[in-house]
Amino acid sequence: MLMRGVAIIVLGASLCACSGGGGVTTGSLFGSQGMGAAPSDAGPKNDPTSRAFQVGSVAARAVKCGYNFDPQRLRSSFIAAEAATGATPDMSQVERTYDVSYNAVAKAIAAEPDYCTAERTADIKSSLSRHLAGDFTPSVPKRVAQPQDNGWFNWGGSGEDNGPSFGSEDWWEKQKDAIGS
Repeated sequence: MLMRGVAIIVLGASLCACSGGGGVTTGSLFGSQGMGAAPSDAGPKNDPTSRAFQVGSVAARAVKCGYNFDPQRLRSSFIAAEAATGATPDMSQVERTYDVSYNAVAKAIAAEPDYCTAERTADIKSSLSRHLAGDFTPSVPKRVAQPQDNGWFNWGGSGEDNGPSFGSEDWWEKQKDAIGS
């Protein structure tokens, strides 16, 4: 009962601190998006450097997984498309970014014998098909499933059997046993 009372007091004090005009807020503690908020879904950055990195990386991954295409032809097509936009003042930097991303990814995955999983090859196929068709926009990064965050005040656990729930008779018995009373 004492722990519940302490929890209620802490909760009440934190709500009072956050509801007033100024002072500590969840935004000031956890960033402007707040705790648990999803990051912006604006999509990937679509500039010459991002496109060069994306296309070079996909080409290296496709070569590793044995896709039948001409990586040099894809590179030439990409460079020509970037030059045609006229928005890229330094084409040598775009070419360097492409080459560095291609070589770095190729080197990083070369020693991974199980790299080409079904999920990866499907992703590579999708991106490579777009790039071979002349669409060089970066792919939207996949969201990785995060472990369920039950929050600070959710003492019930994740649904797994983590022992007795907080405040139950069994929980209190376990606490008594732990302190030896």
